[in-house]
Amino acid sequence: MADIMESLGIDPMQVLANFIGFAIFLWLMARYAWKPILSFMDERRADIAGNFRKIEQEKDDLEKLKRKYQDHIDRIEEEATQRIQEAIKEGQSSARRIEDDARSRAQAILQKAKADTERVLEEAKLELRDYVVEVGVEAGRKAAMEVLDESSHRRLVERFVEELTGVR
Repeated sequence: MADIMESLGIDPMQVLANFIGFAIFLWLMARYAWKPILSFMDERRADIAGNFRKIEQEKDDLEKLKRKYQDHIDRIEEEATQRIQEAIKEGQSSARRIEDDARSRAQAILQKAKADTERVLEEAKLELRDYVVEVGVEAGRKAAMEVLDESSHRRLVERFVEELTGVR
């Protein structure tokens, strides 16, 4: 084997020195470096696992909060729908009251117009009667003036006065 190593240009003493140096390096690393590195890696692994647990917990809390807010939104929507329905009913009721009030006012206006029309008609009848009476009296006066002489006229007036005094 020494021939093979020599032909390859490998010095066995150098290989032994490298091996011993590497063994010392491993021992030093195991004694001073591996423990801190491994403990750092274990701490980091535990820290990462804790962060994952915290993330999962926060995710669960967030999901609960989301459900809570969704329930709250659903209740608000239900309440809004209920209030809208109440407002619609109140609006319909108000519309019916306004409509009934308008009908009663219209009926009152019609009745007043009817009464006014009847009153105007009665006044017109009275005016017409008075006019007819005046025309009749005037016509009678003119006719009486022509036909009656003074003595007949006097008797007519006396009879009229007697009728008036008897009534009063």
